[in-house]
Amino acid sequence: MNNVNDHIAQVTEQNIENLLCTEEERRRKTPRLYRWVSTITRNFGTVGFLLGNAVFFAAWIAANEFVAAFDPFPYTLLLLGVSLEAIFLSILILISQNLDAEENERRHHLDLQMNLLTEREITALMRLVVKMAERAGLEENLTSEARSFAHETDPAAVLSQIVKAERRHQ
Repeated sequence: MNNVNDHIAQVTEQNIENLLCTEEERRRKTPRLYRWVSTITRNFGTVGFLLGNAVFFAAWIAANEFVAAFDPFPYTLLLLGVSLEAIFLSILILISQNLDAEENERRHHLDLQMNLLTEREITALMRLVVKMAERAGLEENLTSEARSFAHETDPAAVLSQIVKAERRHQ
């Protein structure tokens, strides 16, 4: 059951499509090496990779114990391989996290800009509502809250309030 009216559904669908196209274009422009790192970390961060490692390590140990001691206990070659794997995986994960952080920062900026734009639009609407209320002759006590919101909000001042509140709670 779809409770979204057709116009909102159409606008939302277009917005989603625009965002996805923009992200796809940005990904296409991302250097191949970074796309490769993202693919690797996506694949290595799976249960299949964990199980594959467990099976490989068990097979290595079993082969050394029961078939041929090519890397006898304490399995120096295996430890070298595991250490190298850990080093490279750590670096790949850090690179991937940096890429994700950049993407999150872009989305944060988009959210902030959309919120600031929405605030200005709502302020303009509040001014219009106050003017309409004045023309309709409504009592001021009925429009006092609308009047209090019918002015620009300074984002820097709001941020300052947040910082002060955070300091009080530390």
